[in-house]
Amino acid sequence: METWKRIQELDRESGPLFRRMDADADLVNQVAYHLPELETNRPAKDVVNINMNDARVFGDRAQAFMSEASMQTRAEGKGLQDRDTTILESFDSDIRYEIDRLLTTRGISSLYNFLVEQSCYRGILAARYVSWEDKGLFAPDLMPCDSRYLVYEYGRKDLDFGAFRTTRSRASIEEEYPLAGLEGSEAKGGIWEAWDKEKCQILLSKADGTFDSASGGQLLKEKPNIFGYVPLIIEGVGAGSMMQDEGSIEHRHESIFANNRLLYGHLNMLGSILQTLNYMTFNRVHMWESDAGTNALKSPKAGTRKTIPIDKGTKGLFPMQLDDVNNATRLFYALILGAIQRGSLPNIDYGNLTFPLSAVAISKLTATKDAIFSPRLNAIAWFYRRLHYMIRDQYVQGGYQAELGEEGLKTIYNKEDLNKKYRIAFKFHAVSPEQDIANMAAAQQGLAIGMSKHTVFTNIIKMENPNGEILKAMAERVEQIDPVVGLFRYGHALIDQGTEESFLEADLVGDRLELMMKQSFIPPSESAPQTGRGPSPQSMIPLMEGGGGRGSPQAEEDQGWAEAPEEMMRRGERREEVVRKNEAEG
Repeated sequence: METWKRIQELDRESGPLFRRMDADADLVNQVAYHLPELETNRPAKDVVNINMNDARVFGDRAQAFMSEASMQTRAEGKGLQDRDTTILESFDSDIRYEIDRLLTTRGISSLYNFLVEQSCYRGILAARYVSWEDKGLFAPDLMPCDSRYLVYEYGRKDLDFGAFRTTRSRASIEEEYPLAGLEGSEAKGGIWEAWDKEKCQILLSKADGTFDSASGGQLLKEKPNIFGYVPLIIEGVGAGSMMQDEGSIEHRHESIFANNRLLYGHLNMLGSILQTLNYMTFNRVHMWESDAGTNALKSPKAGTRKTIPIDKGTKGLFPMQLDDVNNATRLFYALILGAIQRGSLPNIDYGNLTFPLSAVAISKLTATKDAIFSPRLNAIAWFYRRLHYMIRDQYVQGGYQAELGEEGLKTIYNKEDLNKKYRIAFKFHAVSPEQDIANMAAAQQGLAIGMSKHTVFTNIIKMENPNGEILKAMAERVEQIDPVVGLFRYGHALIDQGTEESFLEADLVGDRLELMMKQSFIPPSESAPQTGRGPSPQSMIPLMEGGGGRGSPQAEEDQGWAEAPEEMMRRGERREEVVRKNEAEG
């Protein structure tokens, strides 16, 4: 079968890459380590083997760090109004929710978490997406592809061929494909889904992806490709080598273990040696001096460890000295740990620092993470962008009209809403508490020298919705300046509570507002706004100097203080009571 031959050829070409992925998977899964003999490379006997968890801890922290990244979605185009871009952004959010909801039924928590794991351990992100109708309803069908079991080939312009394998149980395969011919008592089988620009083929193989017949596996299904392109999104992370040497494919789209992959084995080896030496302090190797010397056949047993015969001298039976071995091993162990830290995450991410740092020092230490995570977050952003365009094109070409989104927040989208020329972009910001504090300190200095809040919130603090944050701050500012506005919003908040007590209190607020309007209430004068010139506000942490552990509260934006609406009502009532008493006393 031509398709199977093409899969075989691409699989052989990707062999070095797949072997690298398998080695990284062994690090993550903590496959048992065995100290090898130097001569035979077979597992050494009489050794206490240790598996160090550094690779797994690094991997878990990397995934957690990326999973907490915030995402900004922005659609823009010439001539598009805010309403148009809002619809496009909402469609993207709602369709991704529908995809995640369907993925949970396959045992995948979310598409983003799958992409995070693939970007960390595999280095290549992939998924197949097709739209179709299920009982007259729009059905988005996205299949995440583990790039370890993916082969593909590009043509001159775009993707020309792609095939991926999933392993399924015998019962699942026979339920969907009753004519599937699994051999013997095999409990699992492999399903290959192969796409080119003309057709899609479903092939049955063994669970490991191989076929008994040289002609290929059983063809379970074939259907025409109605899209005119291969509906696979494949995006590699921008880490590793792009050289074209023989076997260089192994180093393309590298995983997070690229810097330390060869060091973790030595770490396990040194850990095993140290633990074996510790064990030998209780059962040490002895040397036995006898007339037969090194030809002695039977030596006295001093313990469970070995006894080595030597030429006759004056020492008799004595233990082998291990101090030099211990010292040398511990020194090399420290060197290995330092090298692994330089290739992974700094101590600040593990909470090992016991002294304060300045904002610049924190930024320098956490800059190591940018080299690790920025290529992966950028790859996910580009993946989402390509996925959005593919979903949009299939939605428009199919003429769908579907209600998408979470229950209670669903929206109906027509193809006319999406059939526009626009650009959509995704931007991820991976943050940490330490970096947040450093960014806040830098933002304070930026505001002090006159930078706009939009620039500070977007480029320094990197908020998901900077414009929304500015509007909220302005609304709070207006409440501080004008108590009428504050009471008005407080009254609406009471109405929204919907209780009898809140309605009664809202009526009192309404009466108070009416009285204040009749009296032509004049709000207190506003403090002079900050111009960005003058003394800079005190920072939570020093910007440039080393940290001294001393902090001070942030300066208020204005010299006054904000009163709660309840306090405004009580102060107004007391003021009126004083006026009435003065009038009564003449």
